[in-house]
Amino acid sequence: MAVKADDVRHPDQIEDDFDWEAVAEGEPVDAETHHTLNLAHRAVAKFPELKGHYKAYAGAVAVVSSAATLMAAVAITRKTKRGMSAGQAFASLTAADIEAAVHVAARDQRYKRLLRKLKLRRSKKS
Repeated sequence: MAVKADDVRHPDQIEDDFDWEAVAEGEPVDAETHHTLNLAHRAVAKFPELKGHYKAYAGAVAVVSSAATLMAAVAITRKTKRGMSAGQAFASLTAADIEAAVHVAARDQRYKRLLRKLKLRRSKKS
């Protein structure tokens, strides 16, 4: 089916009448997680090269993948666990820290899997 050029509307011309409040499912996040996610969104905005690298396309709209936000949240959380305040962690955050967060999270998951396997082996021997 052919579409005439006159029938095509720009996304800015389309009115959003979707009820976003009705869709709110799931648990609300606690205040600390909410604050960390806000910092993560700001961190992704701080590094435009990350935005370009983790860009996903949803139809005609380009959006930053949630993986970039998650990696930034992990990087900020790592810095705050080392004793920095949230503001200091955000100020000292680099793109390399965000990229390294992927490897740290994967390594942490490998350790957890290994510990689960060892625990299962011990329980089978008993």
